[in-house]
Amino acid sequence: MPSRRLTRTRMIAVVAILIGSAALPACGESEEEKAQNAVCDARADIERRVNELSDLTITTASIEQVTSNLEAIRDDLEKIAAEQGDLEPERRQEVEEAGQRFRSQLETTARDFVSGETSGEEAGARAGAALDDLANTFREAYGPVDCD
Repeated sequence: MPSRRLTRTRMIAVVAILIGSAALPACGESEEEKAQNAVCDARADIERRVNELSDLTITTASIEQVTSNLEAIRDDLEKIAAEQGDLEPERRQEVEEAGQRFRSQLETTARDFVSGETSGEEAGARAGAALDDLANTFREAYGPVDCD
């Protein structure tokens, strides 16, 4: 009989653990909170990359650095777009508008940077201006998106 009691005690413990672990997801983040966190993480990464780009000069910049940062920014924008559907309506609209505005400038910057129509100093000045415009557009577009 003692082994049967031990088995029953173990069964009760296992059931208690299973019930407890089933309740854990309910205590976690909501879909909206997860989306908000993902949007804010992507926004922070975009900000970091925009700052890196705006710190580059014609003498310090490499095509690979710029291309890598622009591609990562594009990927972050895609992450934001994928998550914005789970945001509350007002927040979703704010994030969508910021994304559209910034994506447009990102495309312009990428075109200006790789256009190759000019060379030397003029190309460097044009690329620098495009990266500065990208940084300014980021601040204007995503500045109102609160992630604090």
